[in-house]
Amino acid sequence: MKLYDAEKILWLAIALYWLVASFSVKKSIKKQSGWQRMAYTTCLFFAFTLLFQDYYRIGLLYKPVLPQNVVWKTGGFLFCAGGLLFALFARIWLGKNWSGRITIKENHELIQSGPYCITRNPIYTGFLTAFLGCSMTLGLLKGYLGVFLLVICLELKISKEEFFMQEVFGEKWKLYRSKVKRLIPGIY
Repeated sequence: MKLYDAEKILWLAIALYWLVASFSVKKSIKKQSGWQRMAYTTCLFFAFTLLFQDYYRIGLLYKPVLPQNVVWKTGGFLFCAGGLLFALFARIWLGKNWSGRITIKENHELIQSGPYCITRNPIYTGFLTAFLGCSMTLGLLKGYLGVFLLVICLELKISKEEFFMQEVFGEKWKLYRSKVKRLIPGIY
């Protein structure tokens, strides 16, 4: 089995876990608008299809980028696996407060421990790391464009999520935000 195919299986396993776990979350009392959700989902769809599908038949997208050797591709696989494990750990840690869409939950808690003391958005950090790893393994321009598109998607979603968190947690959120970086530990 190729590393890239193994990465697809890892992503599928994570998606299945996310689906099953989505049935055991707290009730939402406020949600993002349908239009905002659709914009984010569409952006995410394009990022994933750039990386994992061959829908876009533009020659430039299939140009190799950066090193194309076993060491680089193995490193990409390790980034993918490590990123997905980190995201999974963060999802489990978040527990019943998690939601696939931007929401405020009943008895919403501000989680600041575990992976949430490393970055405010460890699930997204993990997914971004995994996506970058898959792009390294694939080695084509389309994968790196997918990473760029994923960053845009995540920034849009994080901005709205953080607006909700400010609304719910006020000063507690401001203090947390001042201590823990948004997406990249120690940097951003």
